[in-house]
Amino acid sequence: MSALSDYLNDHLPSGWNKPRLVDALDGRLDRATVYKYLAGKHPRQPSESVLQAFAEVLPDASVVELRAAAGQSHGVEEPWIPPVEANRLTMAQRQALEAFIKATVASNDALVRDLEQVEALALPELPEPARSEADDLTLAERREVQSYLEQLYASGRKDLADRVAASLVINSASVTASRSSNT
Repeated sequence: MSALSDYLNDHLPSGWNKPRLVDALDGRLDRATVYKYLAGKHPRQPSESVLQAFAEVLPDASVVELRAAAGQSHGVEEPWIPPVEANRLTMAQRQALEAFIKATVASNDALVRDLEQVEALALPELPEPARSEADDLTLAERREVQSYLEQLYASGRKDLADRVAASLVINSASVTASRSSNT
């Protein structure tokens, strides 16, 4: 068994059996896939569509909790919808952004799996953003943003990194100082 299969089995509604779950998922997941997940014989990294299908049919189950049970970064329940200005991106820019998002999620998932190593990292603390309390990034989010900015600087995308830092009201001097200390 796995934590994900334990979660799925624990969230089967009273009176439901495995065939009933298969029926509820008809058209979304095939019988063999459902049984593999319930038995813990599923892929190590389940796809988002599989987790979403289970979340849609199991009452009291959420895709965020399913991701956590699967050892993935939790994210949020609602899908991300880019701003309308994204429609002005070229196909190459869209593909680059999609690749960046996928790499970021994969990186987040690796961090979740290696939580002990993440806790052992001694990352510098970012200064508090000059925003309202409701808009402040958490310490973990600020560290993550700094990591992305450092990756952009390291790849030679100083212009993009500077714009991202400015748009997030991050003190770019601390990012630059951190970047120069890493070289």
